[in-house]
This record gives sequence, structure tokens and C-alpha cells, in this order.
Amino acid sequence: MKASPSRNFAFCLGFSHRVTPRLVGRPPAAKGDRLVEIGNAHSRGPADGAGQGPGGWRPAEGAYGWTGEFINRALEQRFCETAWLETTERVRAIQTGVYLFACWVVLDFLILGPTVQFVVIGSLRVATLAIGRIPFLFFDAPHRQAALRASLTFVQAYIFGVFLLLVSAGGFGAADHAVSAAVITIAFYFGVPNRLAYNAALSIACGIAFTVVIAFYPDMSLTSAMQIFMLLMVANAVGFQAMRVTNRLRRNQFLTMEHQRELNEQLTQEISVRQEAQRVMRATEESFQSIFVAAPLPLALIDPATYRIVQANKAALELFGLNGEDAAHIDARRFFVDDEMKERLGEAAAGSRLRGPIEARLLGGEGTVIWAHITAALVRFQGLPALLIGLQDVTARRKEAEALREARDDATAASRSKSEFLANMSHELRTPLNAIIGFSEALERELFGPVGNPRYREYAEDIHDSGVHLLNLINDILDLSKIEAGHFKLHEDETDLDAVVASACRIVRHRAQQSAITIEVSLPTPPISLVADERALKQVLINLMSNAVKFSADGSTVRVEAAVQPGRLRIAVIDHGIGIAEADIPKALAPFTQIDGTLSRAHEGTGLGLPLAKHLTELHGGSLMIESTPGEGTTVYADLPASRLVAQQSHIRAGW
Repeated sequence: MKASPSRNFAFCLGFSHRVTPRLVGRPPAAKGDRLVEIGNAHSRGPADGAGQGPGGWRPAEGAYGWTGEFINRALEQRFCETAWLETTERVRAIQTGVYLFACWVVLDFLILGPTVQFVVIGSLRVATLAIGRIPFLFFDAPHRQAALRASLTFVQAYIFGVFLLLVSAGGFGAADHAVSAAVITIAFYFGVPNRLAYNAALSIACGIAFTVVIAFYPDMSLTSAMQIFMLLMVANAVGFQAMRVTNRLRRNQFLTMEHQRELNEQLTQEISVRQEAQRVMRATEESFQSIFVAAPLPLALIDPATYRIVQANKAALELFGLNGEDAAHIDARRFFVDDEMKERLGEAAAGSRLRGPIEARLLGGEGTVIWAHITAALVRFQGLPALLIGLQDVTARRKEAEALREARDDATAASRSKSEFLANMSHELRTPLNAIIGFSEALERELFGPVGNPRYREYAEDIHDSGVHLLNLINDILDLSKIEAGHFKLHEDETDLDAVVASACRIVRHRAQQSAITIEVSLPTPPISLVADERALKQVLINLMSNAVKFSADGSTVRVEAAVQPGRLRIAVIDHGIGIAEADIPKALAPFTQIDGTLSRAHEGTGLGLPLAKHLTELHGGSLMIESTPGEGTTVYADLPASRLVAQQSHIRAGW
């Protein structure tokens, strides 16, 4: 996209001395001429080769006047129009000086007092506020630059005239007035965006007038008056030369920007030519036609304006039961069953790309409904835009997916029914079991008196142990069914890991002592506190430690370890028992599954310990992992996220 030259130039109109005033790559218009050319505006000089550099053509010396402006009036007019925005901004800026000049009336009163001179000068100063607004009348008309500059000259003359009245009235010394006159002169050159010739003429005239007025001071000698005059002329010379150099720099910058604009136009034209060549290359249809016709997938070209089929390959014709003549000029939207797809086809025709392949229903041959993967893209065909539609019949795969989905839903429903049944049955069984356990415990402890024969007491003890075992089994089934049904809720609170591990060890220690198995515990220091469901976490540890004791040899050791690692809290239960084959680990984590499934298996159990521990760990946002080698032992890791730790531990282990 090409920017406006006036806008580009507006950013470069300052007093920068870094711009190289050189036109690059522009040959002279005719042999024997030097050239400064912008559009149709020319400034030529004698053919002496001056200004030509290694990088291009510099503006000729004869292109500028004694004020640093272009000699060519058309070129100067174009520059002024381009710099119009900057000119108006500078006019607005000098309003601050006008306000300060008007506000000086306060000092006039302090110097002159309530005199007729003060009234006259004060009125003239206040009138400056209105007179200073005159240039604003010409802001909206760049072609009225002469009127703007005339109004600026008038405002300058008026301000200096009021100043001369103040000088004639006295109040300050001659030296103070001379400094003020020099400051006003410099301000005219640097602050007022007028032509340099106008500023110079006005400033010199003001200097002469000021010298004449100051010469009539009673104590003013001719030598002092001449010194003041020379001071003002020096101020004029400095301001004139500075603005002359500035004018040339700004116009050199303007020429550079104009030349850059021409280069941009040339570059744009070259890009357009290249794009046209690429369009012609893309319009070549020989290779496209061969691929299109021989493609095994159905393809069709559609007119994006009318949705008429322009061309279809053999696979597409067979899919919809058409021949080449019938397919011509048929509205492609008639094959779409869903209105939404018709709308999306319209969006694709308008230039919007489909978000990847989509599946939709189509009307195939003989009115059958088929499912197809659809892709669409805008292409050029015979020099015109066309919508390329690609289809892939996925009806068979869709039916298979539907069958799999139905089977999955049936299995999910069956699993849910099983979980609900187990939950209900567990509740029904727990009620009588609680009574059995309670009454057998009363008989065992002879709470209401001796039972007589000691064998009754042994029977009561057996009944109590069997009831407790069955109740624990039912509790495991109930917890597992709640988890699978999504009804298990964690009751989380701040928990001390050491206390949970100690409680689990007390429960498992009795069984470990029966097999002379030692339980060792290694926990971090200081103790770890975490947010968790204490009962669920203890159940995980009990299940893991019970399995470790159950499958360990007599006299061996079961070890419980915990450590804070980056991003997690890892709890490990390690035994040196029979181990598990790697292929059997998934089976060990499945509910109601025993690795030794024979009736003569050596270890009791229902296969709920590890699955329940796994689910409870995952409910805490963690994971459970098993590492085992047959004949060497098993290590079970229960990893909990570090976000559950109450405080960051001072010692973090990188591994075991």
C-alpha cells in the first residue's frame, strides 16, 4: 500500500541536518541539462556536470534562490502545499507569544502607572489577541497562502509597532529595549512561518525604526545608537542565514521524499507486473486438468456466484449418479441435506476458508443419503474464480462409528447399573452385618454374663472376625461403586502425613507380626502437612501395605517412604515379595481381578485393594504407578500434586 507523499513529508519537516539532499537514480531529462524534477516541475542549469554524485543526482545550485527557496515557482508552490499542515501548526504555536505579549500590559502598568500612555499601549496590547487570530481565517485554504503570509506580516508589524510605542514612552533603559528588539527580531525569523524575504524586509525596517526612536533618548549618543543598530543588523544576519540554510535542508528533504514516492510507484508497478505473471502461470490448466480428471476422490468445480457445477470428475459423477451432460449447470446446493452446510458453502464461495474438513450429509444417486468429508477452496479456473469441492465417502466408517458409540453407551449403562446395584446391595448387607458383629462381640466379651461352654466363645470370636472381614469387603465394594458412579466425595482438611502413616501401620502391624514381617518407615524431616481426605489417604496406605505384607515372605521387610519431589509428593510402599510380571500389572489394577485366578490360589482377596487405592489417589489429583520384578519384589508409588502441600518443604529430593 502506498502512503500519501504529503503525509510522509509531514513527519520529516523539522530542522534535521541528517537528511542527505540527494536525488537517487534520476537521470537528466536531456543531454546538457542539470535536473531538479518533481512531477512536471523542472529547474535546469547549464551543463557543467555539477551536482552529480556517485549515488545519483543532487539538486543543482541554480535551483535555489538567495532565500533558500526554489526558484521554480510551481515547485515552490507544491512544497508549500505539502508543508501546509506544518505551517498551520507553527501559526498555532505563535499564539503563545501573542498571549505573552498581551499579558505584558501588567508590567506596563507597573512602569507607566495609570497614565494616558498606559491606556493607549494597554489597549493596543489587548487588541493583539484579536489581531493575532487573523491568520486562522486562511487555515482551511492551502491555495490562499499569499493571504496567510500577508496577514502574518501585518501581525508582525503591528506587534513591533506597539513595542515602538512602549519604547517611545520610556520606562526601561535603552539597553533593555535593544535586547528586547533583538529578541523580537530573532523570534520573527525562527517562530513565524513567513517567507524569508518578508521576514528579512520587515525585520530590517523594524530595526531602522527602533534605532530612530531610541536615538531621541536624552542620554543617547550617536555612537550608542549606531552600536544598537549594528546589534540589530547582526541579529538579522544570524536569523537570515540560519533560516536560509534551514529552507534548503527542508526542500532537499522534500525532494528526497518525492523521489522516494516515485520509486514506490515504480516498485508498485513492478509488483503488479509480477503478480500478473503469476496469475497467468496459475491459470495454466493442463496439469490441473490431468490431476482433476484422474483423481480417485470426487472433485467438482463450482461457480461461486451461481453455485452451478462447472466441471466434475468421474468419481463425483458416479457418486451422485450423473453423467457429464446432466452435471453441467446443476445447482450444487441441491445435494446438501442440511441448511447449515448450504450456508457454509456460501461462506466458502465468498472467500472464507472452511475450518478444516467437515462431515455432512449429501444426497447420492437414487436419493440415498451418504456421509462425506468435505473440503472447499477458491481457485482460478480458465482465468475466473471457481470453488473446488473435494469429497470423501465416509458412510461406512460413520456407520461403524455409530455402532461403536451405541456399544460404548450400552457398556457404560451396564457398568452404571452394576455400580448402582453394588452400592444398593452393599447398603442392604451392611445393616445385618453390623448387628452380627455387634452381637458376636457382646458374646465374645461376655458383656451380659458368662456363656457357659468356652467353645461358644470361640464360635462368637470366629463369627465376629468373619463379620468384620465381610464388612470391610462390602465397604471396599461400596467405595469403588461410588467412585465409578461419580458419587464419592472427598472431605479434605489439613492432614499430618506422619499421623496418617502411623495409623495405617498400627492397623497392618498385627497381620505383619503373624508372619514375622518388619514394617519400616522413612519420612522427611520436618513433618509434611498436606490438604487431603484423611480417611481416603489412610485407606490407600492400608491397601498398599496389606498387599505388600500379603505377598512378602515370612521374616522379610516392608518399607514405607515419602519424599517431596519437584511438582509432587511421592509415597512409596516397597516389599521383597513374589513380584508381578509387567504384563500382569494392568490386570492387578482392574477391579475384582486376581493375577492367580485359579481356585487353588495361595493368597486370599477380592482384587479390590489396588484398584481402590488407584481411584482414591486419582480423586486427589494424583496417580498410582507400579514397578515390579517377579521374584524380587514390588514398589508402588502414590504421587500427589505439590499443590496439596501446606508449606514448601525445605528439602526437596530429586529421586530415591
